[in-house]
Amino acid sequence: MVLRYYIIPIVLIAVALACSRAFDPEIRTGAHPHLTDGKPEVMLSAIAFLDDENHPVIDVDLDIVYGSLIYRERDGEFQAGVGIQTEVFRVIDESDDEFERVEVRDKDIDVADDHHSVTDSGSTFSHNERIRVRPGDYVVVVRVTDKNSDQSVHRRSNVSVLDPDSDQPNLTHIKTFGSGKDFRDRELPLTTYNIPGRVDSITFEFQVTRPEEIEPVAVRMRLKKIASDTVPPRPMSGITPTTGSLQYRGINYNRTETLESQERILREETGTITIEYRTARPARGNYRFQVELVEEDGDDAFMYKARDFASMSENFPNIKSYRELAKPLVYLMRRSEYRDLMETESRDTLKHKIDRFWLSNIGNKEEASRVIEKYYERVEEANKQFSNFKEGWMTDMGMVYILFGPPWYVERSLDTMVWIYGYNRSDPRRVFQFRRTRVASDARPFEHYILQRRNEYHSVEYEQIQRWLSGTILTRPI
Repeated sequence: MVLRYYIIPIVLIAVALACSRAFDPEIRTGAHPHLTDGKPEVMLSAIAFLDDENHPVIDVDLDIVYGSLIYRERDGEFQAGVGIQTEVFRVIDESDDEFERVEVRDKDIDVADDHHSVTDSGSTFSHNERIRVRPGDYVVVVRVTDKNSDQSVHRRSNVSVLDPDSDQPNLTHIKTFGSGKDFRDRELPLTTYNIPGRVDSITFEFQVTRPEEIEPVAVRMRLKKIASDTVPPRPMSGITPTTGSLQYRGINYNRTETLESQERILREETGTITIEYRTARPARGNYRFQVELVEEDGDDAFMYKARDFASMSENFPNIKSYRELAKPLVYLMRRSEYRDLMETESRDTLKHKIDRFWLSNIGNKEEASRVIEKYYERVEEANKQFSNFKEGWMTDMGMVYILFGPPWYVERSLDTMVWIYGYNRSDPRRVFQFRRTRVASDARPFEHYILQRRNEYHSVEYEQIQRWLSGTILTRPI
């Protein structure tokens, strides 16, 4: 029996904020998935603000994925639940790891649905808390326990709380909210880097404190698009992207384009000023909303905060729309066939072409249905395991994972990862080497791996594609 290892989720990205020792990084990226099989999938956002009484608070927002919980069927309902423990620690001395616990809260949330689809739903439900604190540095630790499985996960975020009585202007971090037709006219906190597809518009909210008798302050707001690779990878036997190319680097923070900008001068306003910036959900890509405080007639910012985010496919990480079903077929189709598919605008025609593609190759409708299910399960798994600045299925690792499945063995070194599909580690047809071209950091939390392409892969890739198109992938996966 062959022992198979699934890809460890930390391949996705380094957990920038959750494990960072540095407080108050200027750029926040939102939470990223931490996938652990059998445990709740939780995204945490913790941001310091000032409440209506000008008292410092930490707003803690959690998103929990429905489908990551264990359900039990009772009385026609699928029931689950989580226990949430939130602890807040004040940092006494970071260098000596001295912390004082100032708050602990426990909350139980029950989940019930009468439809089985909830058990694998990628949608989330939210939990929000506001905790009063004093100015200073804090660590927020949240433990979420699945009450049916007793499996727990921890999430951690560092928070710097400003002093509202300071004699200098100050700026909070940026809260992010989303609204859309499915939100029932409400704005919900957005905790993640990837903005959900159901969001139609985004609101960025932050606060500026300006003491009396301080010179006027200019608040400059910009929405920038960050250059990034947004196309499917090259064939496995193609040319490896050259060093310095966007495909090799993945995302280039030094190449940005300003899409929107506003400036607000604070002359008469003092105290705590709350500012909101609303914008329509931008097209697919990676973005940064940044805020700078500048002297009224100055050019250089003396304070800066930013929130990075990505706009991805409509139902990400799930695949539901016909356009989403069509795009991953790039790995199975001839170029001309795929080009024709992508040029199709009619929804009904697109559906017909997708169905015809599968049935014309496999023939048997029942068998085709099983192959289709397997293929798109792989696509969604790739989205959950390998997404970074673009959808996981579009990464080199996602491509190999979709075509070949999880590797039998994984070998890691400093900047390389090797996937092995067989007992013979020296067989070049069954060994795929990925080179890491980007190392994660606090503000740029993306690992990026590029497949080292070889001519030998041409026949390997072709044979695997034929297994998918003939349906033999069900009985002879590799």
